[in-house]
Amino acid sequence: MKIGLEYDKINKSEEKMAEDQVQDLIGRDKLLVRAMGTPEWAADKSAYDFSVWAMEVDSAKNEGLYSLSTTLLVSGEKIPTYKNMGFLINSDLAEVHHIAEMDSGSSGNTKDGNFVANKSDIHTLSELAEKTRNEHLRSMNEVNININSEEAYVGLFVNKAMSDRPKAQIMLAQEYYKQQTGKTLPIYIYDSADGSLVSFNPNEKEKTDFINKMREEKMIRSSAICYKVDEGNRYEERHFDYLDRTGKENPKSASERIKNLRERIADNKEIPKAFKAPYKSQNLSGIDFNTLKMYQEKKQNN
Repeated sequence: MKIGLEYDKINKSEEKMAEDQVQDLIGRDKLLVRAMGTPEWAADKSAYDFSVWAMEVDSAKNEGLYSLSTTLLVSGEKIPTYKNMGFLINSDLAEVHHIAEMDSGSSGNTKDGNFVANKSDIHTLSELAEKTRNEHLRSMNEVNININSEEAYVGLFVNKAMSDRPKAQIMLAQEYYKQQTGKTLPIYIYDSADGSLVSFNPNEKEKTDFINKMREEKMIRSSAICYKVDEGNRYEERHFDYLDRTGKENPKSASERIKNLRERIADNKEIPKAFKAPYKSQNLSGIDFNTLKMYQEKKQNN
């Protein structure tokens, strides 16, 4: 019991620090939103699919993300967001390379050298925030950034709505992110009608009760979540139920993932054929592709 209580204290302390950081950033005109939109419904898995989110976070952690379109929030100003939910980003941990007071029609990216956008005479976030306040701009500004670390993600936002469905979906997003990174991002409700950003972080029991209620009332189709990352040699696939909260895969998902991993091993020319056969009968659950490849090479060297 004492260990559990201590764990809860650590969690609360980390959440408080994260919330303090978000408030500090919006107070300094440094908080950006990266709109992601509602998760897709994966009918074949009967789950909400966060693969688009997961692929972006994975890229930020590895090869980096370039020329992402984001929007600067200015406290008290009526600024719309591109989509109704997504990430909150610490601009201090990003490289800002283009700023416009409205949609700049950007395309391409700086890494490939093909980034283009409408010309703008705004060069800093401070200038954009000042112009927004002085002129009470109500257009969706666009700030293009490069990210080379998942640490830039500091929270989640969802736009204020009459329905409770978006709240349930952003809770699912919070759990997805925790499963992928081990971190719990604080949730905020953003009201573009008055520019307010309000913390929405019920305790674990309240979250579970809320998701269960939304499912029973058919406000959400399911409490199941899934995501897949498939980039080069990086492969991860998860399918779990929010109400289970263990992140354990269901048998069907695990079976599909193992089959996929075996096929990837069979198709990889870098792994000698002599070392492929033993894996056809092994239980590969929970082992990622890089681990298998490293084990193969180690076995070969021995």
